[in-house]
Amino acid sequence: MIRKFSAVSLLIIIVLPLLLTGCFNYRDINRVTFSTSIIFDVDELGRTIIYLDCIKPYRSTNDSSDKGKRIIYKGEGKTVVEALSNINMISGYKLNYSQTKAYIFTERAAQKGIKKFLDLINDNNEFQMKSSAFVYYGDVQELLKITSSDEEYLGLFLNELVKTDNNDAKFIKSNINYYLSNTLMGSNTLMLSAMKLKKDAIDEKVEIGEGAVFKNNRLVENMPAEDVVAYNLLTRNIKQGNLEIPNPQSDDGFITLQILDSNVKDSLKYEGGKFILVKDIGIDVSVAEAQEQFVVDSDVLNYITKNEEAFVNEYAKFIFNKYKDKDLDLFDIKRMVEVYYPKSEIANPLKYTDIEVNTKVTIKGTGVTRNSL
Repeated sequence: MIRKFSAVSLLIIIVLPLLLTGCFNYRDINRVTFSTSIIFDVDELGRTIIYLDCIKPYRSTNDSSDKGKRIIYKGEGKTVVEALSNINMISGYKLNYSQTKAYIFTERAAQKGIKKFLDLINDNNEFQMKSSAFVYYGDVQELLKITSSDEEYLGLFLNELVKTDNNDAKFIKSNINYYLSNTLMGSNTLMLSAMKLKKDAIDEKVEIGEGAVFKNNRLVENMPAEDVVAYNLLTRNIKQGNLEIPNPQSDDGFITLQILDSNVKDSLKYEGGKFILVKDIGIDVSVAEAQEQFVVDSDVLNYITKNEEAFVNEYAKFIFNKYKDKDLDLFDIKRMVEVYYPKSEIANPLKYTDIEVNTKVTIKGTGVTRNSL
């Protein structure tokens, strides 16, 4: 009898959670507002301002189609939690952050420091860790106005943009999980994607294409698009992008090389009282465009590869030294020293580090382009 009772009790314990949990039903979904993106800002007095770009879904048993209304909430407070609480008081529905696709820090908030926002994201289980993170340069009201007129949720739009441009040489890969995982390592110098509004033929559109450099969780530098390409070649594998070189058969024309794939291997060595960061870069390209006359032969291909290799080598060194002179350890020198030379007592290894870049360019799919304009 006791065994029978125990078996029944065990069955109830197993089945009960299944009965009490499950997906959202129609009534539940109509009582929840989902955030697609969060904008973190501060005012002149340092008070926190938070904008939530949300979707208020609606489904019924009589209509199988999904319906939704876009709602933008704004909350202010002395702290991040107070700002969110003020939004909760006016929302009328439970706010759910599980569908947040993008975290956006305004330039002013980033300059003052984003640690309090990072703490909120890290401490709240409902906030997504795989979402992308950006620094927005511009007026928040203009951003919301432009995206509202497009009738597109900002977070979903940015998420699709990241998927499209993820392997592009001009795109900085940045998600909040990577940032949080590396913020306590090395010199705490990290990058996030930069976004701004750009005027096109008809109106303004959101553009991602530069970098925002953080040190100790404060925005200290903006990396222009031309530097981002070299930075990416030095730090990660890319599968999209263009390189340009003068056309050897023309006085004014250029040849555009399309990046098909790239890879980078690095190591750190210590010689003569200095560290040497070694970067071996391999780039596969194809000839995408040739201005004016361009006839392919072995001499021309050799000219292109050698000159492009020399250009990448020199520009990569320039980028490294440019940010080294600003004491920005974008290439994780301090962390690499901790791994390769754990007994080193050099306080600022970046100061005593030079870079060696070895680039190998391989041209694939070479055809002949004549009199191309």
